[in-house]
Formats: sequence, C-alpha cells, structure tokens
Amino acid sequence: MTSTPVQSEPAAENSVSLRLANGPLAGPVLSRVVSMVLVRADCPMNRLDDAMILCDALSAHSPAHANDGHVAFAVVTDGRGIELRVGELSEQGAAKLLADAAVPGVGNVLERLSDELRIESSSTEHSREELVLTVRFG
Repeated sequence: MTSTPVQSEPAAENSVSLRLANGPLAGPVLSRVVSMVLVRADCPMNRLDDAMILCDALSAHSPAHANDGHVAFAVVTDGRGIELRVGELSEQGAAKLLADAAVPGVGNVLERLSDELRIESSSTEHSREELVLTVRFG
C-alpha cells in the first residue's frame, strides 16, 4: 500500500474590516476575527500567538487614542503574512498608541512582535492616522 502526499493549495488572500466601539467587547471581537482570518491563511501557530498578543495590546491601548469613540481595524493576509491596520485614531494617536505598548522589562510589544511597523496618514474622513503592523509567517 502506498500513500500519496496531499498537495495543499496556497492560501488565498483574505481580508476583513471592522469598526469597534470602545468597550469591553472590543478586545475579544478583534482577537476572534483576526484568528479566523489567520487560520484561513494557514498561519503557523507561533505567529498566530504573536498576533493574539498584538491584538490584546491594540485593544487595550487604542481606545485612549480613538477619534470618536470607535477604532477601525483592517486585516489583510495573502498566505505569506498579515497586515493589520488600526485607524480612526486622533492626531498623533498612532505614535501615542505605539508609545503606550511599552512594557517595563519587556520593551515595546508592538515593535517586538511585528516584522514591520509604520504610521501612515489616513485616507478616511474618520481618521488622521493609521498604525500599520505587518507579521510575516516565514
């Protein structure tokens, strides 16, 4: 009896956008949505864990820098990694959010777990800035 290796197709691009009101459900909702997108993209477990820590940090600190009581998130993955955009932030909100993610004795969680991190001007009417994090799978 011989077995044939199963060929898996490369993961398709997945994306989702959500706008969350500041409150106790923002963190759990963000984490669950991001984990669903990552599982569909065949994300390795170690990077899924990193993404969940990033979601925890973002949901803990982003409400303080929200423009109008809401934070927008956009998640895009192409099978090689994930891009997570945090929008609807006040002026200088992205830089302040980044600064808030520093943990004594550990350093900045967002910087340590992201492969790339940048602040961009937003193209939406609700936001002045976006914090963009990239986590690569390989």
